[in-house]
Parts: sequence; structure tokens; C-alpha cells
Amino acid sequence: MTDVISMGELLVEFVSTADNISLSRAPGFIKAPGGAPANVAVALQRLGLNARFVGKVGDDPFGFYLRESIAETGVDTNYLFVERTARTTAVFVAVWDDGRKDLCFYRNPGADMLINESDITEDVFGNAQCFHFGSISLINEPAASAQRKALRIAHERGLMITYDPNYRPTLWPNAQTAHEVIFSQFKHCHLAKVSSEEWVTATGHTELSDGVRAVLDQGVELLVISRGDKGAFATNGSYQIEMPAYPVDVVETTGAGDGFMAAMIAQLLPERRKSGSLAKVDKQVVEDALRFATAVGALTCTKRGAIPALPTHAEVEAFLRTLEGQREQ
Repeated sequence: MTDVISMGELLVEFVSTADNISLSRAPGFIKAPGGAPANVAVALQRLGLNARFVGKVGDDPFGFYLRESIAETGVDTNYLFVERTARTTAVFVAVWDDGRKDLCFYRNPGADMLINESDITEDVFGNAQCFHFGSISLINEPAASAQRKALRIAHERGLMITYDPNYRPTLWPNAQTAHEVIFSQFKHCHLAKVSSEEWVTATGHTELSDGVRAVLDQGVELLVISRGDKGAFATNGSYQIEMPAYPVDVVETTGAGDGFMAAMIAQLLPERRKSGSLAKVDKQVVEDALRFATAVGALTCTKRGAIPALPTHAEVEAFLRTLEGQREQ
């Protein structure tokens, strides 16, 4: 059984071994599997749901490495296709303690860009309850058409649809195009997460209230903002919840937002099945979900690499129990 379908890019990351310096000054790199939708799939699997990843990798050593890496986590890779005309996408990553990233992609084109409409069939969806996607697949054809077809099928099947833009400036032709495409996808989803760094590009607004209204007016039932070391924010238009960040020894922040997103999906998917809309879920339930997701994001920052750092449900529960015990002392 598959609970969640996550579709998009899967790529090999080379993460700088040194923090707070640019790629040009990085002394070396650690290889790790990555790509936001793939990170979400693995995070969901580790949190106790059954996830399926839909995407493409190249017929090359890195493609084999990526397929093996996520299959080992339990994620269903039956619809992780192999592209024989392009290489697996690679990205070099340097990070700063405040969450900033220096990214350099190698995809001209990358295999993930070449997934096409014929790859997306009804069989991909099985008996899934949720479909998750980002914006990177919408930058180029044929992946954009494949993504749109998947969204149509997800709507027709009545799935909960979740969206994290994951804006990467260097992959877009310009900021205006990025805004137009990213914003246009809010109308398709029920749960949306936007990071504070991409807020203006995603919403078109600098003021929080204006951006929130613009997104909710598109039909989003629950909007969540991840704010790094400043915590997180959630609103359905009737209430607002602010959650402080948990203090941890930060090693590297890559994948923290993806783990956060997966946790929100895992916590709220059953609640939406009960109520029919995330906007109707009790505020306390959403606050508890936000607390759990913030813990997942914090734990992800304590290890290097995205997928290798994503915690299990048991690790998150233990972390929260420890924090609760410290507060009681």
C-alpha cells in the first residue's frame, strides 16, 4: 500500500565538508542523495508512512547510486524511471549556519528534466491518499507536462495535494517567470509550505498578511511558513500559530525543510480524511503537527547531507520527550 506519491527531482548532492564558506573555497565534498521531493518521500517513510517516488535518473553510476539509496529506505521506486539519453543531475552545495546555500547544478539537461507524460499513468497512483510536488519540474519540458498530468490525475482521484515550491534561483530564466509559475500552483494544493527565503518570489508580497491572503485566496486550506532558526508559522485564515525553533547543534541545514514538510503531511493526512479539509482541522491538532514538524527539521540539521540526516519517528519522539523533561526540571 502507498500512502503518499512524491514526484520531482532526485539528484546526487556533493555537500561541502566545510561550513560558512562559498563553493569556490570548499576544500572537499561528501556525496549524498538529494532532491526535495525525494527527500520528502524518504522522510515520510522514516516517519511511518508508505511513500512512492516518481522521477527519472540517468543510466549511469550516480543513477544506480540514487535508486539504491532511496530503495534501501523502503520508498517504492517502481516508478523511478531510467533515462538513457541524459546524465543524472548533480548539485554542489555549500551552506551557512543561518540557512543560506551556495548551489551549483549540473543538468544540461539532467535526467530528471526528461520525465514525460507517457510515464505518468493511473497505475502510478494506486491507492495513494496524497500527492506531493514542487516547482522545479515545472521549469522545463517535457517534465512540466508530466507534472501537470500527474496533478490532473491527483485531483480526479480526490487526493490531498501538498506543495513546496523549493525555489532555486539559478534554475529559472528570471525571477518574474519563477514567481508566475510558482504562484500559479497554489490553486492546485491543499497544504502549501513556503520558506521565508522564497516568500516574496512565491507570493509576490513582502508583507506577511498580504502574502497569506494571496495564497489562501487560491484555495489553499493550510499555509505553513518555515523560518529556519526563527521557527515556523501556520494559518488557515481564521487562526495563526507561531512555533519557535528548537535549539540544536547545527551541522548542516540541507533537507531540514523537506523533513519539516513530510512531518506536516504525516501528521495531517489522517486528520484531513476525517474532516474533509485542512481548514476544518482543530487548531490544537495543527499546533501539535507544527511542533512535531519543527522537531523533525531541527534533528535534520544535526547531521550532514539531506537524506542521511532525516530522522525516524522514534527519534523525533525521543527528542521531544527529552525537551519536555528539560522543561520540567
